[in-house]
Amino acid sequence: MKSILFIVLAFVSTQVFAQKIPIQILPSGHIIVKAKIDGKEGNFIFDTGGGINLFFDNFAKDLKQKSTYNFLTAYRATGERIDAPLFENNEVDFAGKKFSNVPYSTFDMDLEGIDGLISLQMFGETDFIIDFDQKEIILTDFSKGNNAKSFDIQLVTHGDKATDISTYIMLNNKYKIQVLLDSGAGKDSFWLSDKLISTLEIDTFKLETSEKKSEFDDKISTKFYKGSINSISNQYVTLENPKVSFVEGLIYEGKTSINWLGNKIGISLKNKKMYILD
Repeated sequence: MKSILFIVLAFVSTQVFAQKIPIQILPSGHIIVKAKIDGKEGNFIFDTGGGINLFFDNFAKDLKQKSTYNFLTAYRATGERIDAPLFENNEVDFAGKKFSNVPYSTFDMDLEGIDGLISLQMFGETDFIIDFDQKEIILTDFSKGNNAKSFDIQLVTHGDKATDISTYIMLNNKYKIQVLLDSGAGKDSFWLSDKLISTLEIDTFKLETSEKKSEFDDKISTKFYKGSINSISNQYVTLENPKVSFVEGLIYEGKTSINWLGNKIGISLKNKKMYILD
């Protein structure tokens, strides 16, 4: 009887701590997930650099809350100021787990097949794994000290309404900088502050210059200087001669995608750790 009870409890425990959801990975590297927002299902970009859940107006029009006097002032990586309306969902159903009282914002944007962004903010007490090979996100619980390959992350928060993560990396095995980790950038995206051009002793005439208008305000544009550096690394991964973009007015020392860190990555906000599992 005891052995049967143990098996049942082990099964239930596995179900609780191994909730998962399939993901779609676009050619650009963006991760697409399904979630139910107050009962309405949609397709969302899973964005570790998004700060707060963001729903496009065409999706949000069917949600219960129609207006608000609350707002969140945030700044995009390029320094562009965003004054965003602030709402709260009763329930977000993601990977079989229900998250309550989740803050969100809205924006008038149309991306075919996409209803908005799912951010890190609601995962404060829920660890998860992104498996790029198996194309799934798994909700789990990392025990402190049980995973050999891990490194520290820092939380960037805004009044418990928005959460991003950052970590330290090395440039050219010499310069230590802090970078925002941004799955919403797609794959193999490496933005560095244009202030680092002189630090890295790069000849600006060898950089390709371009200018890009903001998706939020076409009156605002940002200059990009594209080239390559010798290496980007942390204690587990080294990329040789990566292509990078030095970005005018970047508010971080750097911002990178997360796919370069591994094929299977775990993130724990409560432990302030990222785990390389494969």
